[in-house]
Amino acid sequence: GFQTDPASSPVAAGKPWVVLKFGGTSVSSGSTWKQIIARVKELREEMDCKIFLVLSALSQVTNSIEKCLTEAVEQQELTSLQWIEDTHRRLAREVGLDAQAINNVLECVREMENLLQGISMVGEVSPRVKARMCSYGEQMSTRMAVHILRVHGVKASLVQSGDLLVTDTPLNAMDEDKYLNANIYPRSEREWAESVIQEKAEPFSQGVPDVVVTQGFIARNVKGETCLLGRGGSDTSGSLIAALVAAHHLEIWTDVYGMFTGDPRSMPHVRLIQKISWREAQELATSGAKVLHPRCIGPAAMFNVPIEIRNTMDPASQHTLITVDDFQRFSTGEQDEGRGRGPPSSGNRSPWQSPYPSPRQSPRQSPRDKTNAVQQRRTATNNLPPAFCGVVSQSGCIMITLTTMEMWGATGFLVNCFNPFREFSISVDQVATSQSGVSVTISHVPGGIEGDSFQGLLASLRRLGEVTVEQKIAVVTVVGRKIRKKLQELGKAMEAFAEVEVLMVSASSEDVAMSFVVREEKAKLLVEVLHHELIPVTGGDEMFGDTYKAIKEKDAMRRVSMEVTEAAAAAQDARLALLSIQGLG
Repeated sequence: GFQTDPASSPVAAGKPWVVLKFGGTSVSSGSTWKQIIARVKELREEMDCKIFLVLSALSQVTNSIEKCLTEAVEQQELTSLQWIEDTHRRLAREVGLDAQAINNVLECVREMENLLQGISMVGEVSPRVKARMCSYGEQMSTRMAVHILRVHGVKASLVQSGDLLVTDTPLNAMDEDKYLNANIYPRSEREWAESVIQEKAEPFSQGVPDVVVTQGFIARNVKGETCLLGRGGSDTSGSLIAALVAAHHLEIWTDVYGMFTGDPRSMPHVRLIQKISWREAQELATSGAKVLHPRCIGPAAMFNVPIEIRNTMDPASQHTLITVDDFQRFSTGEQDEGRGRGPPSSGNRSPWQSPYPSPRQSPRQSPRDKTNAVQQRRTATNNLPPAFCGVVSQSGCIMITLTTMEMWGATGFLVNCFNPFREFSISVDQVATSQSGVSVTISHVPGGIEGDSFQGLLASLRRLGEVTVEQKIAVVTVVGRKIRKKLQELGKAMEAFAEVEVLMVSASSEDVAMSFVVREEKAKLLVEVLHHELIPVTGGDEMFGDTYKAIKEKDAMRRVSMEVTEAAAAAQDARLALLSIQGLG
């Protein structure tokens, strides 16, 4: 947990923050809002804490906004905009909002309509305009949330996420990355955050409100323009907010039960992972597990905030806890170079300019501190036995191989190989090297493979040697801890590769993953075979919970029991009504 000397920070002795992030399915119906309200009240009673709600747009609203953009560009009837309005009106009826509240929400629809008319006249949509349009989904859901909470006795206030989250993506980056897939460097400065909340909260609250609502997915750049954190980026928003306010913990509420050892949609016997370290969870998320956005875990882990993944539709069920106890770091107090500029001035200092000492300052470290931190992380996990914790795959990847005899005995050649990737802002996922070649995999290419960035990258690499490109490949990854000590078990599973061409093999230097690059069409079957060989259906490591199939069966039984109870209650009400009528007769 978060502990510090009360004298070191004026807010350290205040109520702790708990950050709750709810996805689109979780905020889209009256029944799920009952669960949200119940959880807010439960936490406030049990922990006497402040609550930060980070919300996505209602389910399918962002997709519908993108359809609106297409309709406007093609000068079609805006049927998707009408669907968006109808969807919010339906939810308003379910939760009992009055006309004034729904009109406040639907102001956004009118603003969208005006923007769409302009887009229709121009006939195109820039990334900057698209970011502004797509932000309306979260704007509407959070406006509605404040009204819903207040109707049910929870005094909530709205704060715009852009007042707290400012992107670090360079202003000279490609517009698509700058506005639609922006980055934010994690920081923690509770006092600064609370001063912004107190100043910006709507409706105004004396002091820092106990329940704050903000948008996921949305941020601003240093010019004050709306930016998005990429599709699914609401998880990342929740993690960034949790780090910023030094939260006690972060809860991510969604329509699944947590992280599984594989894809439950195709393998019903995958196991729920009840407890997993941040490093293994990060590997699962970046390697193809769809539960969390790949960038979500890092900010919370950096600042020692545990993460829980829970199912809104079955809140009492098993869930996943991502631990961060083994994330050790040391703050040297160094100024983070290149990050001296804060958000647009509002009379407050930015999180990276605070004069107050903080136990959770920027995680920038000296090389020596970084070495010590890595060693402590490894030492912290030495007492845990080796275990496989999942088999996942990521499709739609590209593999580039650079071959040249100039690598033999040359110094600094790898620097020359990777400089073009930096120059064209293309991130590398997997790497394998030999005496005469380097192979890498890429899962995201800004502008696509026909775009200027990728073509420029290939041109630069071809100046160094022969370049080959493989498309439609998948990366199958076995994730675990100390997996090099489990190679004998992995060896038994290697029979699965008898009929599979392996294009590349890569192993994690931290001993948490081993990846195999294969043709896309073989990946799904390969995952199933490896999972069957490596992950037991029962028993096994203490991290494992029930299978997905068993959890769903328990949920079905719970729902039947609830229906029986509701039917009995309805019958009893009917009996009482009959007795009342007889008495009147």
